[in-house]
Amino acid sequence: MEVIALSVARDGLVARLTGVLRLGTRSLKNSHGSTGENIMDREQERGIEWECQKIMRRYYYHVDRREFEKAADLFTVDVDWLSHGVKLDGRDELVKALYASLGDGTIRHVLTNSVTTVVDEDHAICRSYNTLYYSADAEYEEADDPLALEGPHRLLDSYAELTRMPEGWRISKRRSLIVFRRDPDEPVRLESWGKSKGKVPGQA
Repeated sequence: MEVIALSVARDGLVARLTGVLRLGTRSLKNSHGSTGENIMDREQERGIEWECQKIMRRYYYHVDRREFEKAADLFTVDVDWLSHGVKLDGRDELVKALYASLGDGTIRHVLTNSVTTVVDEDHAICRSYNTLYYSADAEYEEADDPLALEGPHRLLDSYAELTRMPEGWRISKRRSLIVFRRDPDEPVRLESWGKSKGKVPGQA
């Protein structure tokens, strides 16, 4: 009888523990719908954070050197992009906007205060500040001397969602808001191009 009682007690404990584990798994569901059954350790998170921040830095590296196709390749084909009030849908539109707004002159992006939040094994969010130094008057590669500097042209508060694709991590959503700008009354070339192409939401 004692053996039977111990067996029943053990089976009951196992059943209760199984129920708790199932409940815990359901509670770990995230916004992307994964169950969280394979919880990442901190080392995996660090790896994702590093890879995503590399993508962000590489994007601005290519943009500053007018390598716009290489820059656009770091986005998903259907990227959802909104910056300076200009809305772009897809990689092809992004390339056109980069050529139109940064095809000449000199720009340098300084990315700081980067924070990456790992959502799950295939999704992450990056937030950062982006300080832009810009001159429309000359191209640094053709100048004999350093370009005149009047201070930062503008500072943006930036947000990006990244998704792991077969070819690696790619930016799937991009948002940037201007916090400071040198001359609030002077539109930058991206804003002017966006308005001429009807890419500014709510534009009359």
